[in-house]
Amino acid sequence: MYTGKVTESARDSAFKLKRKCCVPSIMYVYFHRHLAEQLRVAYNIYLELNRRINSHLDKFLGRDMDNWRILNSCPACQYSLVDEPPLDFSFLCAFDGNNSAKLVDPAIRRGEERLDPRSGMSSIWLTKSYVDQFKDEVRSARACQGQQHPGSSDPDDPWVEEPDSNDSAEPPSVCVDRWRNAAPESWKKMFAIFKKSGIFVTVCRHGFLLTICDMVRSGELMKYPIASMKKLMDVFGSNILYGYDIKCAFEKILLRSSLANDVKRLNLQGVVPAFHGHAHNRLCQLNHYSKHRVGAGKEDFETCEHVFSESNALACGIRNTTDFHRHQALDEHFSFADIDRYAALSDLEDEQLFLQQLARRKDESTIEVDYVKALNEHDEAQLAYESARVEFAKLNLRLNYSTRDAGNIWCHHTHATIKHDQKLEVVADYERQMALDSRWDVNHPECIKAQSHITHRLFHKAVDDVERLVVMRLLELTKLQMGSLAQLNPPRPALQWEQIVEYSFLAEFDLLHETNGEMQSKHWANPSYRHASTQFFEQQRAHEEIRRLNVEVGQLLTKIRDDGIDYPQAITQLWSDNPPLAAELQWHWMHLRSVNACYLWRIQQILELPGYNGPMGPGTRKGQTEVMLPSPPHGLTQDQDDEGDKDEDMFRQLEDVHTYIEGLDHHCIDLELVV
Repeated sequence: MYTGKVTESARDSAFKLKRKCCVPSIMYVYFHRHLAEQLRVAYNIYLELNRRINSHLDKFLGRDMDNWRILNSCPACQYSLVDEPPLDFSFLCAFDGNNSAKLVDPAIRRGEERLDPRSGMSSIWLTKSYVDQFKDEVRSARACQGQQHPGSSDPDDPWVEEPDSNDSAEPPSVCVDRWRNAAPESWKKMFAIFKKSGIFVTVCRHGFLLTICDMVRSGELMKYPIASMKKLMDVFGSNILYGYDIKCAFEKILLRSSLANDVKRLNLQGVVPAFHGHAHNRLCQLNHYSKHRVGAGKEDFETCEHVFSESNALACGIRNTTDFHRHQALDEHFSFADIDRYAALSDLEDEQLFLQQLARRKDESTIEVDYVKALNEHDEAQLAYESARVEFAKLNLRLNYSTRDAGNIWCHHTHATIKHDQKLEVVADYERQMALDSRWDVNHPECIKAQSHITHRLFHKAVDDVERLVVMRLLELTKLQMGSLAQLNPPRPALQWEQIVEYSFLAEFDLLHETNGEMQSKHWANPSYRHASTQFFEQQRAHEEIRRLNVEVGQLLTKIRDDGIDYPQAITQLWSDNPPLAAELQWHWMHLRSVNACYLWRIQQILELPGYNGPMGPGTRKGQTEVMLPSPPHGLTQDQDDEGDKDEDMFRQLEDVHTYIEGLDHHCIDLELVV
C-alpha cells in the first residue's frame, strides 16, 4: 500500500496522503488525527527501512563510493565506451535556481521545533559549508578589477552586470537589466520569513539530477552556480558544456574567481538556454547563445524548467515541515523522478564586429546638443509667453472679465514670463560658454546636426521602451505611437504587432537602434539573411545532435547488456548469504528488466531508420574488461547487408532482439523461486 501511495503523485502532501490512506484503505474509517499521527510514524519507518535496505544493496553492489550516484545517474550521458567517436563536449548539463521549495523559518511559527539531528540529505546534496566557501568570489573578482557598484545592495547579486575587461569605456550589456525587468521583486529579494528560499540544481541534458543545494535566506547568488561548477569539475573533469540563464554575467565572475585556471584548463564552456536567450541582446547571443555554439547540438538547455515543473508540486507540502522532512521529501521526489525518467527517457564575424562597435559607442551629450535642446525649450517658452502676453493685454481693454478669470490670466502671464526669462538665461549661458557671436537659427548647419542627434536619441528611447514592455509581457504594444518613425533619415520601418509576435529574439531591437545608412547595406542587416543564417546553424546543430545521439545509443545499449549480466550474477551471489536482500534486489531487477526490454525495442526501431550510421551493437565500458556473454543479437552486431532484401533483414533483426531479451532471462533468477 505504501509504495503505491508514495509514488502515486508528487501533488499529494503528507496530510493528503494520510487522509487518502486512512479513509478508503483502512476499513473506511473516518479521518482522525491520532490515526493520521500513526500513519505518519509508520510512513517514516517505511522510508527509513527503504533507506537502510538500499544502503545495504549499494554496499553489496559497490555503489557506496563517493559520487557514485552522480557518475551513474544517466547511462546515456555517463556510460562512456571504449573507442567511441569523440564529441566536442563529453557532457552537457544545465543548472538553475528555483524559489518554490521554500521553508518557513520555525522562529515565526507557533510552537517550538524539536531538535532533529538527521539531515535527510543523500550524497547528491551540496552542504551549506561547501557552498559558502565560494561566498566571497564575486567580491574578490570586483576587488581585483577595482570596480564598484554603488547601485547594488548585495555584492553577490547575480543581477549586476560585469564589464568584459578593464576598459572603463566598455559599457555593460543590457541582458541582466532585461532579467531585472522580467523578474518580480519578490524573486530577487527573499522574504525574511523563509529559512530556506529555494533550491539550486544541476541536471544533465536528459533531466537526471546531478547536484542540489539549498538557497539559504537569499536569492540566486553566484556562489550556488560556482559551487555546482566546482563539483562538476571534480567529478567529471574536462569538456563540459553547461547552460545557465545569465551565463553571460556568470562567466565573467567565474573567470575572475579562484576556479578561473581550472575552468580554462578543463575547457568548461557555457551557453544561454534557448528560451532565455530571447531576452539577451544580439551581441550576447552571438557569443553565448546555444544555437551558435559548436558542439551544442539541438539541446535547448532548458531541462531545469522541466524538472521544476514537476518538483513545484511539492511546495505546499514542505513549506512548513522540518529541515529533515523537507530534505527527505525532495530527495524522495528526485530519486523517484530519476527512476521514472529512465523509464520515460549569417556572416557572424562582420555582425559581431558591428555590434561590438555599437555597444562601445557612447551616447555622450555634447554641449552643441544641449545648446540646441535649450533653444528648443526657449522657443516653446517664447510661444507660451507671447500667448500669455496677448491675453494679459486684453485686461487693459476693460473687457467683461470675472475676478477669477482675470486672476488666472494674471497668474498665467507671470509664470510664462518667469519661465521665458529662465530659458533665455540658459541659452545665454550656453552662448557665453561657446563664445558665439550670434544665435543659431534652424538653418544653421550645426543646429541641423544636433537636431538630428536629438531625433535619433528619442527614437532609441522609444525602442528601449518597446523592448522593456515586451519583457514585461505588456500586450499594449499595438497602441504605441510610431508615426514619427518616418522623420528618421534613413527612415525605419514601423513596428507592427504581427512582427513582434514573430520576433525570435529581443535582440532584433539592437538592430532597430541603428539608423546609420552603412548598416543598412550589410547583408546580415536584412531579416531574410538573418533568417537564412539561423537555418544554417540549425542544420549544423542537427548534424552534431545526430553524432551525439549515435554515441548515446551505444552507451545505453551497452548499459542494458551489462545489466543483464551484472544483476543476475549479483542475485546469485547474494542468495546464499542474505536471501531477504537477494529478494529485494530481484524485485529491483524485474522492474529494470521490463524497462530495458522496452528500450531494446525502441533501439531496434532506431537501427532500422534510413541513413542510420551509429553503432549496431553494445561495446565495452571504459574501465571494464570485454564482456562475452550473453551474445548480442545478430542485428545488433553487424551492419545490414546492403545487397540483401531489406524486409527480410528487418524481420530477422526484430526476431534477434526478442531472442536477445530471452537470452537475458536465462541469466536471471525467477522471482517465484526466490520468494
